[in-house]
Amino acid sequence: MSVDPAADPDLVGRMRLGDESALESLYARYGGLVYTLALRIVGDPELAREVVQDTFLRSWDGRETYDARRGRVPWWLMGIARNRAIDLLRSRSHQARMRERTAPLPEVPTTLPRDPVDAVVSRRAVLDALRELSEGQRRAIELAYYGGLTQTEIANELGEPLGTIKSRTREALERLRKVLGPLIQSAGGRTS
Repeated sequence: MSVDPAADPDLVGRMRLGDESALESLYARYGGLVYTLALRIVGDPELAREVVQDTFLRSWDGRETYDARRGRVPWWLMGIARNRAIDLLRSRSHQARMRERTAPLPEVPTTLPRDPVDAVVSRRAVLDALRELSEGQRRAIELAYYGGLTQTEIANELGEPLGTIKSRTREALERLRKVLGPLIQSAGGRTS
């Protein structure tokens, strides 16, 4: 059965009415995409799974905050995931774990996304999209989304004017939306 991604706001509407199956549907559609982003930011499969779980719990708790006029549901979920991943990396418990770690743990196989091929395809698509950006745009995006820096911090890090960083970031996000839009739409069109 194919699902129309335009129905995503309807799922959020059902969530607002307490329909947990709507949350399950969003998870089935976008869990793999959220996991790919989380893994890229935190670099650890276990932590990435934690971010995915927190993302969907927070989307449930914050279902009243979604506004379709401000963006599509997958972007809302990705924003929650990005913020949660950065919070996790900045947390004291994470910093303590990193200091205590003397040897890297063996990589734990993940159950997310459900289809490993989808995870590889998603990851490659994101990496390819990043490669299409100019060096300045890519660096700004990487420092913002994967490094958790503000635009002011990026400007200081790169020794560039703040206005330049804002322009590069805006242009890069527009290009990424155009390139990755079909990926998100196809992720929304599959069900498990």
